[in-house]
Amino acid sequence: MTIQAVAHRGYPRKYPENTLSSFQAAIELNFSHLELDVHLSKDGIPMVIHDHTIDRMTNGTGRVVDYTAAELQQFTIAGTERIPTLVEALALLKGKLRINIELKQMGNMYPGLEEKVLQVIEEMDAIQDVVMTSFDFDALEHMRTLSHDIPIGLITFSCSTAILDWSKSVNATFLSMHYGFVTERYVQLCQQQQIQLMVWTVNDKKVMEKFKHDPSILVCTDELEQWIETVHAATTA
Repeated sequence: MTIQAVAHRGYPRKYPENTLSSFQAAIELNFSHLELDVHLSKDGIPMVIHDHTIDRMTNGTGRVVDYTAAELQQFTIAGTERIPTLVEALALLKGKLRINIELKQMGNMYPGLEEKVLQVIEEMDAIQDVVMTSFDFDALEHMRTLSHDIPIGLITFSCSTAILDWSKSVNATFLSMHYGFVTERYVQLCQQQQIQLMVWTVNDKKVMEKFKHDPSILVCTDELEQWIETVHAATTA
């Protein structure tokens, strides 16, 4: 059975986040979607890691942008894993679930990030497998100028109707929102505009209970097996 939810950075409660083993665990649990994060290396290679530095996740220190891809992959995560390239991640994930790629752009910290990511996606024939998201309006608007076809969506805390207006202006069909700001009215507005709403990051069982009965909302979680148990309990009650 396919689990209609988003595996946040794979399965980070059991495996190091944004690693191939974490992604494989989400695949094996039959999740429908997965979220990952992308930065750009010094030599222009899209790398899958959440933070702008490697300090928290690896045995190294410093900014992602200050190392080449080869140098970044010399560092280890939890002793045995390494930072994947976007190519490696897509090779594993393509055709198995929908991939939410978050562009970790900040202003112009990564010149060419959008172009490089799109190039990888096109070369791997994965446009139908992905949605591009970001907190950065400019990054998404730039991505839209590069491709009229690739799905895009904003990540936000608020539920302003101005976001829906902006989404319409750039043909954004996805919206990632903190669960605490979601209202019934906003869900209805997203449905009317044919925007797929995703709520993040839902790890508390009580919050899971709130969203499990609404199939129009994608729930993003670190607690993959807990979400499965919650949904299964609802379908067998």
